[in-house]
Amino acid sequence: MAVSSACWLAYDSGEPVVMDSPKSSFIEVNGVRLHVQDWGGAGSPIVLLHATGFLGWVYRAIAEQLRAAGPVYSFDQRGHGDSGPSPSGDYNWELTMRDLEAFIDAMGLEGARAFGHSAGATAIGALGAVRPDLISRAVLIEPVIFEHPSAPELGWRNPFRERTLKRKRVFDSVDAMFENFDRKLPYSTWRKDMLRDYCEHGTRQTTDGRRQLKCAPETEARIYETSRDFAGLGMMLKNPAPQLVLFGARSDSLGIALADRVARDITNGKVVTVPDAGHFLAMEQPDYVARQAIDFFTA
Repeated sequence: MAVSSACWLAYDSGEPVVMDSPKSSFIEVNGVRLHVQDWGGAGSPIVLLHATGFLGWVYRAIAEQLRAAGPVYSFDQRGHGDSGPSPSGDYNWELTMRDLEAFIDAMGLEGARAFGHSAGATAIGALGAVRPDLISRAVLIEPVIFEHPSAPELGWRNPFRERTLKRKRVFDSVDAMFENFDRKLPYSTWRKDMLRDYCEHGTRQTTDGRRQLKCAPETEARIYETSRDFAGLGMMLKNPAPQLVLFGARSDSLGIALADRVARDITNGKVVTVPDAGHFLAMEQPDYVARQAIDFFTA
């Protein structure tokens, strides 16, 4: 695997602060070249899996804290960040789970503790049921779950898909993107350094010097569209590993409506509803989320 590291600029109260980057490498799984981030740490490994449309770098504020509990590894999902596209052109939730499975196998991280957000959380919860040898404990932030396969609430898919396809994908600069997103939901609720990380690392420079989203809206929309084909809720409930599930009280995702059911039926888990938080709980309250995860991972 090719490995590189560098320094980058974070922002604390508006002032730039030089910080070390994670070690960057690439690994091929399931015919896809995945971009891997090694955040450092010692002990039993922790795997972090991002939400649809984002990338591992967005969770820097959490990954750096999780190092207190063990070495942290994240990767960009296929078609996201600096990972390669799907060789078949397909993007779906089953592939997301299978790439996670192959990543843990290839990296020798069997029995890892895992932290996931949104669809990343769903993939972790499901994988624990399919391959219990790979996941020893899981922290699931706002997993996207629903009654399967004919959930009436899935009416959200078509308008959500259309909104995603209309999303602006090219910006004049990182600063212009930050200023644009900082004024609108859901990004306006994010902690500023996490939004800055998304604008900086979730885009690449175009030939004319502007910035383009690394995850194409078409890729993101396709993953949303195929959610109905994945029985994530049922698998998550059968996962034998201890699971901590966090929902935001004002979330607009499908998971919060099933919080009571998850609390009742989960095999070995705990459900917490966090006040004054939405689907992007991880970006709104990263310090709280990291503390909860560390306590759970080290219990």
